[in-house]
Amino acid sequence: MSIPCRPLVPTASAKTILIVDDDVHLAASLALGLEASGYRTLHAANATAGWEMAHAHRPDLILSDIDMPGKDGCRLLQEMRADPELAGQQFVLMTGKAAYGSSRTAMDLGADDFLLKPFSLGELLQCVGARLKRAELSRRMDEGAIERMRESLRSTLPHEFFTPLASILGLSELCRTDLERLTPDEIRQDLSDINEAGRRLHRALRNYLRLLELESQGSARSPPLVEGGEVAEAIESGVQAAAERHRRTGDVAREVEGARLRASPGDLATLVEELVDNALTYSRRNTAVEVRARREGPVLRLVVSDSGRGISPQQLKNIDDTWQRPGEGSRLQGMGLGLMLAYRLVRTMGGELRLESQGGEGTTAEVTLPVA
Repeated sequence: MSIPCRPLVPTASAKTILIVDDDVHLAASLALGLEASGYRTLHAANATAGWEMAHAHRPDLILSDIDMPGKDGCRLLQEMRADPELAGQQFVLMTGKAAYGSSRTAMDLGADDFLLKPFSLGELLQCVGARLKRAELSRRMDEGAIERMRESLRSTLPHEFFTPLASILGLSELCRTDLERLTPDEIRQDLSDINEAGRRLHRALRNYLRLLELESQGSARSPPLVEGGEVAEAIESGVQAAAERHRRTGDVAREVEGARLRASPGDLATLVEELVDNALTYSRRNTAVEVRARREGPVLRLVVSDSGRGISPQQLKNIDDTWQRPGEGSRLQGMGLGLMLAYRLVRTMGGELRLESQGGEGTTAEVTLPVA
């Protein structure tokens, strides 16, 4: 590797690269090349030390050898991807030709890139620069998503919270002041309505808190790997929860096929529950809501469709503006916390959510999630 003879002094804003390699001479050569290009470097001689330094210093990128005594680079990567505090670290693996198969295994475990030894300084800098640029782009996209989420929440929260709260306060006050004049059946109905309003308020608060949690995490947390059977169970759980809440279990038809994904089963169930809930809310009783999940090549395609009143072209435009063009002050008209949460969860899983509708002819929500 050719090293410039006059290293630059890293600036205060210089990115930090953690080199994890038991070959001290190679690590020193890599450090010289990176520092000569304006990066800060740290060195760990084994995977255990690398883990500790990653926690202590939070480098911008980790450059790790695969073949090390004891814990190898693949195991270090696997442990970091399972740790919420380190899951979002940019991770590049170095490997010799003999270990090329291990490098593909590492990519399956979530490595961002790998370098095949021997490599030049130019190849190293190109790889590191590309990974850091992508991480910065992801960070900016997350910031934009957070800002438009805040704008949407400002317009949505009063309705989501205060409508069920008003029902609880109004009905309970009616029971308190007119208790003597109410029949047992009327009291029972009022209590049932209060309970239902309380459940709506609880769900709105749950969704709001989950949105705040997702905002605070940004892109730093990588979802776990989930097998196809568990994915199918999570989808079924979400469908059932929404159908039972609306007392319309017979209206929901489903055809579900699982696939291996990077997704929390709980988040996947919530995503499906919110999409099905939206379909049931805006369609008439005894009309069909269809849920289909099927693997299509590199993605799992999840489709929820109804034959309800649909979404107007202007509402679809408002939603598209809010999701796709942050920072323009657009708001979600008639779109609640549930749909916002669904969109954010899909982003967390690395997928896409699209809505299609014709006024009066129903709505289709289509989610595509990358297969792991």
